[in-house]
Amino acid sequence: MTPGGDAAAPGASASAWLYESVGRLSDTVVAAFGGLPWYTRLSAHSRSWVRLIAHQEIATMAQSLVAARAPSLQNIFSGVPAEVARQISFDQTVELLQVTVDVVLRVANAEADEALDPATSAVLRAELERYGREVAFQAATVYAKAAEHRGRAVAGRRALLLEALVDGREDQIAARAADVVPLGLPVRILGMNPPEGGADPLLDEIARTAGRLGLVSCAAARGKAVVVIAVQGPSSATAATGGGPTVFAADPAAAAVAAGTGTGGGSRGGAGTTMEGGAPVDLVAGLRGLVDGLAGPGIVISEPVASVARAGPATAAVLSGLRALAAWPGNPAVVSTEDLLVERVLCGDTQAARQLVATCVDPLVSAGHGLVETVDAMLRCDGSPEAAARSLPVHVNTLRYRITKIVTLTGRDPRRYRDASALRIAFALARTGTTPSVLLP
Repeated sequence: MTPGGDAAAPGASASAWLYESVGRLSDTVVAAFGGLPWYTRLSAHSRSWVRLIAHQEIATMAQSLVAARAPSLQNIFSGVPAEVARQISFDQTVELLQVTVDVVLRVANAEADEALDPATSAVLRAELERYGREVAFQAATVYAKAAEHRGRAVAGRRALLLEALVDGREDQIAARAADVVPLGLPVRILGMNPPEGGADPLLDEIARTAGRLGLVSCAAARGKAVVVIAVQGPSSATAATGGGPTVFAADPAAAAVAAGTGTGGGSRGGAGTTMEGGAPVDLVAGLRGLVDGLAGPGIVISEPVASVARAGPATAAVLSGLRALAAWPGNPAVVSTEDLLVERVLCGDTQAARQLVATCVDPLVSAGHGLVETVDAMLRCDGSPEAAARSLPVHVNTLRYRITKIVTLTGRDPRRYRDASALRIAFALARTGTTPSVLLP
């Protein structure tokens, strides 16, 4: 016999032994399948096909001893009726193969030494172990490809949802939000401007932060911006999909501290905007450390919205705020779209202009009692209550009372530079008719 023939002899003998044992091994394997809960729930017809599959796979093992044939997870159900194949998932297919290999290897270890010579027995064990490794490797490869495909599919769904939010059509948003974010819970929109080439790393970091904290994240890129939908509400833990729920602070003051925000403008050390009604503290706090890095110069956050289906305007406001953020040097790390109204107006945002007039002009005109005149006097006198009181003329205590009313009605204090600028621009828009007020002639 040639050297090649001598080398092939143990493999051929091992293959022959395995072929001869196919029926007995199939019975043993099928008996082991009985320990799988899902297998016992299959119909008798389906179990008979699984037995045939096990028989074929053992024959494939026997052939692999002489031809080094690898298992084929994708083709294992070829020839099987579709109604049977549909009942068995890929995970269950892998489990069937692993049980089959384990049982055959266990029987071989128990019987091969008596039935075969040492060389053939060694070849049998080594080839069966190789076959088992091939099964595990193919399973890992398929799982990786499936995960990659799912990742691309999820990213695609998120991008489509963001496109719908930008378009602002509620029916389209609701349709695309399925399996991404729940429709029945309020949301906030977060926006960031990562540096050039930083969108993908930022999306990865958002996913890692959300995963580490057990929170929901639904993030997608829009041009140079990255937008995140954050779900509010105590039941978001179970209602949201695609990650885990964003946790919101019930106490707005605690939310502001955790998110590094306050009232009005300020430095990045802690001042910013108090988020009324709860803020996505955990997610924002987790992302806040990325400001001036992956997250760019700041995180812009919208006001709460009743449902993601109604979040189109909030998304537009966040994107507008991201464009306007450069007009506020030294902006807070976390800043609301409300605090960026003036910058958004200067960048041509007509919705921001309407909102600025509606919040700064209309309440004062409606309230009367000299509040509009008080704002005008404060703006003329560079925020000095004493000078403004003399110019009206009223007692300074009367003017301070009016200022308190102005702050209560508008949230703007004419003694502060940013608030005074907002009031000046709001009244200019209303009086020039650029953005009419419903209460001014």
